Amino acid sequence: MKLSIPGVPQLDLVSPIGEVQASSIGLAPRLDTLSGKRIGFIDNFKPGAAPFLKFIEEMLIERYPGVSTRTVHKNFTSNVLIADELEGEVDAVVNAWGD
Repeated sequence: MKLSIPGVPQLDLVSPIGEVQASSIGLAPRLDTLSGKRIGFIDNFKPGAAPFLKFIEEMLIERYPGVSTRTVHKNFTSNVLIADELEGEVDAVVNAWGD
């Protein structure tokens, strides 16, 4: 917004609220089967995460022939996207919140 007052230099007022331009990308398509697929697990190092992921991994291996898994562990550096380690390596991801 431009404010003009006689005898005063022009002032530009800027809102501190800001605006965020976001676009919706939707959900990834559902896999037709888990058989033969590569499943990634993200462990957040909370006490319940590892046992939960182990249970899910054993269940998947038992139920879906040829399924394979890969686990990555979140670190505490907020500027590193751990999911990037799985990109192109897996067909689906299970993100554990083991509180």
